[in-house]
Amino acid sequence: MTASPAPDGFDQAFPAIYRAAFSAARRILRDEHAADDVAVDACYRAARHWDQVSTYAGPWTVRVASNLAIDTARRSGRRSRFRERARTSPATSSDRLDLVDALRRLPKRQREVVALRYLADLSESETAQALGIAPGTVKIHAHRGLAALRAHLGPVDLEAAS
Repeated sequence: MTASPAPDGFDQAFPAIYRAAFSAARRILRDEHAADDVAVDACYRAARHWDQVSTYAGPWTVRVASNLAIDTARRSGRRSRFRERARTSPATSSDRLDLVDALRRLPKRQREVVALRYLADLSESETAQALGIAPGTVKIHAHRGLAALRAHLGPVDLEAAS
């Protein structure tokens, strides 16, 4: 079976969108192999929808990778393995587990905004473009999402926990 050719422009964009997707997935999953699987899946989906997403492929692929990574963490049962590692690893592993739990409790849009803004390091405008919403809406969801995380976790440095 031969592979179909990549859409026009995808080959040039692939390295950048893969790196961004991998980075977002790795920050959520903390597992390079799982992050690679998620990033490849996100890039495959970008290629399938290239005609629609080519103008904002980077943020779109990061959004897809973030969603896939959260779903993977939820489904995979890694929680017990992470808890085991948290007992033998530095306190930041426990913090990461608490952060993942708190992120799961957020409404979908707030979770997407927080993941893209603070875990994938996208700007407000890139996040807005990826989600198809206004930058002001990104600010509102980020504010509400962070407030909910603080209420659940207390003051937290998302960079240290990611």
